[in-house]
Amino acid sequence: MGGAPEEVLTNMYPTVKDNTEIMGFIRECGVGTWHEEQMDAEYKSAHLAPADSCGKQLVFSIRKSSGREDSSQIAAVWIIGANETWSRSMDPVYSFPFISRDYGAPLPPEGIGNPMNIFAAGIVIALALTGIGYIAMRRMKKQ
Repeated sequence: MGGAPEEVLTNMYPTVKDNTEIMGFIRECGVGTWHEEQMDAEYKSAHLAPADSCGKQLVFSIRKSSGREDSSQIAAVWIIGANETWSRSMDPVYSFPFISRDYGAPLPPEGIGNPMNIFAAGIVIALALTGIGYIAMRRMKKQ
């Protein structure tokens, strides 16, 4: 791949331009070099070394099943010290809202609640509707 590292990166992953954390890092530190590593079957990571000695490096995870223009393509972003070794267990500075921290199944949006609570609420609603239906049928028989 020819061209400047930043240009190659943004051509390969256009959604990088829309990510505040990544573009902030690029504005502050530049892009010296970058490479990709395989994380698992669903994700790979991109590792950006700075163009200058800003003392940081950036890593972001890429959801391989998403399209080039898909805003969920970048699943998480980490900014770590220049001499640190990146680990998935580190806290990201950005995480796409529908992707779980362990990069497993998508999570519901924030505030939706525990699935068991949703299931229990569904049962309560079903019982309430059954009771209302029963009362309505009894009233119709009395008339």
